[in-house]
Formats: sequence, C-alpha cells, structure tokens
Amino acid sequence: MDATILGIFGIILLFLLIAAGLHIGLALVLVGGLGIVTLMNLGGGLNILGSTPFAIASSYDLTPLPLFLLMGAFAANGDLGVIAYDTMSKWVGKVRGGLAIASTFGSAFFGLACGSSLAAAAVFTKVALPEMLKRDYSKELAIGSIAASGTFSTMIPPSGLLIIYAIFTEESIGKLFMAGIVPGIITALTYAGLIYFRVWKNPSLAPKVSESYDLKTKTISLLQTWPIILLAALVLGGIFAGWFTATEAGGIGAFGALVLVILNKGFRGARIIDALIDCMRTNGMIFLIIIGAIVFGRFLSVTQIPVNLAKFFAGLAVPRLIILLGFLLMYFVLGMFLDAVAILCITLPVVFPIILHLGFNPIWFAIILIKVTEIGLVTPPVGMNVYVAVSAAEGRVSLIDAFKGITPFIICDIFVLVLLIAFPKICLWLPSLMFQK
Repeated sequence: MDATILGIFGIILLFLLIAAGLHIGLALVLVGGLGIVTLMNLGGGLNILGSTPFAIASSYDLTPLPLFLLMGAFAANGDLGVIAYDTMSKWVGKVRGGLAIASTFGSAFFGLACGSSLAAAAVFTKVALPEMLKRDYSKELAIGSIAASGTFSTMIPPSGLLIIYAIFTEESIGKLFMAGIVPGIITALTYAGLIYFRVWKNPSLAPKVSESYDLKTKTISLLQTWPIILLAALVLGGIFAGWFTATEAGGIGAFGALVLVILNKGFRGARIIDALIDCMRTNGMIFLIIIGAIVFGRFLSVTQIPVNLAKFFAGLAVPRLIILLGFLLMYFVLGMFLDAVAILCITLPVVFPIILHLGFNPIWFAIILIKVTEIGLVTPPVGMNVYVAVSAAEGRVSLIDAFKGITPFIICDIFVLVLLIAFPKICLWLPSLMFQK
C-alpha cells in the first residue's frame, strides 16, 4: 500500500479510536506503532517503540514542563489564588460588577504563578463564586467570568501549553513566555470592559456592593501578594534578562513556590503532598500524550504527509492568510472535542512545517494558536474549563448557566484574536527586547 494512503488511514483510525473512548496517548502509540511496523519491518518498528519512551522521558528539553507544573501545583495548593482574589476584590469590588472584574484580574495575576487553566478555574470558583452569589450576582455572569478568566493560565507565563509548543517546534521557551504577556493583559482588560459594559446596560446582573475599603486597607492587601510578585519577578525577570534558561527558571520557580508558600502559610504537610500528587498525575498524563504524539509523528514523517501538505499549501493560488484562517478554524473545531494538550501534540508535527513554509513567524503563530485553544477550553461540547468550574461550584450553578454565561467572553476572545492577527507586534514586542543591553 502507498505510504501516503496508509498515513491517511492512520489519521482516520486515530480519531475513530479517540471517539470510541480510548485514551489519546494510547491511541497515538497504537496507531503510530502499527503504522511504523507496517511501513518498515517488525524489528525496526519494535526498536523505535522500545527506545522512544525512554528517550523522551529522559530528554533534557522536556525538563521545564514538570518543573513549571510543580510550581503551579504548589501555587494552587498554597492559597495564592485566594490572596490574588482578595486583593483584587478590595481594589475593584466597590464598582458595580467589581467582584466579577476581580475574578478576571485575580485569575490573570494568579496565572503568573500557576500554569494550569483548570487549576485556576477550580480555585476561583471555590473562592469567588460564593461571594458573588451571596451578593445576588447573576449566576450566568458569575460562573461565566470565572470559567473564562481561568483560561489566562494558558497564555500568561508560565504556560504549560507554550512549553509543549516549544518542545515540538524547538522554539525558545523564554521568547514564547514573553510573547504571551501583552496578549494576556489585553484579554484581561477586554473581559473587564465587557463585564462593566454589561452591568451598566443591565444593573440587575450585579447589584452594587456596599463594602468599601480605604487606601490603607487596599495597600496592605496589595502587599500580601508579595509571594506572587516575587515569584513572577524572579522567574520571568530572570528569563527576560538572560540570567538563566527556562529549565533553570522552572527549578527556581518550583523551589521558590514551595519556600514562599511555607513562609506565607506555614508548613502544611498534607497540602504539599497533595501538590506533589496533582503534579505527578498531570505529568503522567501529559508525558503519555507526548510520547504517543512523537511515535505518531515519526509514522507520519515516514509517510511524507507533512512534506506533501507543505508543498500542496504552498502551491495554492490563495493568500497565505486564508490558509492560516483555515488552520485556526480547524483548531477551533478540534477544541470543541479534544483536550488542548492532545491537539497540540497531534497537529503540530503536520501544521508547523507548513506555517514555516508559508513564512509566518513561529513565535507569533504560537500565541495565535494558544488564543484559539483558550476559546476551545470554554466552548461546548467539551469546554473543560466550564465543566471544572461547574463541578467546583458543587451544585450552586448549572451547566446551562455556565455555557450561557461564557458566550459573551468567547466573543471577546474572538475580538482579541483578530487584533493579534492584524497586529503581530503585540506578540513580538517583548520577545524582541530580550537580551538587549
């Protein structure tokens, strides 16, 4: 059988196995392994399947991922999200709709110490939702703002998805981190503006909060965020200045998060163990997907599908922007059904060579891609952030409330996406300043 035809059958089989409920990592290994054995021989295929898992798991290039995930686990289990929300609620809570805005800014702030969007959604649902419902906020506005704001951790560094992108594309993790900062801030401000406008148009969505705080109280609350500020300054500042690599930054961040949480909250053995267990579970899942994706990617490389697709798209008599929009539409649709980590692992070996062949900046494309995955994180039928937020709400809101509440924020994300496509400098400005004297 022709290698390209076999590759197409392999892709179809992969999605059939995923739709049937097989774990994505196992499906990738199974299809990729069978394809390699079919195209090569049994001995060669088994050699690849036997050596690939160890080679990947022991690769130095992957070390930033578990380190930053550990940093995020310590941050999530160390009440840093509670501190971020409490501070922002004191500063903007008096404004009508201020508690929802506080969730937005608090999630963005928390994202500096936690690279997991699901963790951010769970933390802020438990912290912010009861406060908003107690003050008669609309359920849709309350849960929608929390679920949407949780996605900031995919964009604002340290982002696990950006690390995975760097693994598959061999781009600089430091530059990718810097590229996500300004788009993340713009998204947070856009969300806040949307909340303020909606509440101004319909005051019943968020009654005015009576509590107010003087400048001294606000300043004290801001000083309490010192663990987050110090951690972000140490990790991101060190990467930006070129003091240490992304791997070194991950190690410093993980150890720093542990020390800062102990200093701020005291030693809590159970919390630390919970953080380690959460980190191990997440790492195990992600590494299985990465191993499977690389096996599957080697199968595709033998079939020459990525090369043939690159030549095909390069030869199309259409503007390259149309091809880019086609890819983004594909990612949007995939995001409705698959986990963001799986989407990147499955598609990047095919899509990235085409993006380079078309002349797009790979750092800019990473941010565009992550923005689309943010939309996927809150779009039905999967919408993982929405499900996590509703689960953490413990019956206070329904899934229907959440998906209704998330819709205006999806429109905001689309607006920001268009802005980033139209003005690439938004993403590339900070990376261009790195290591400059």
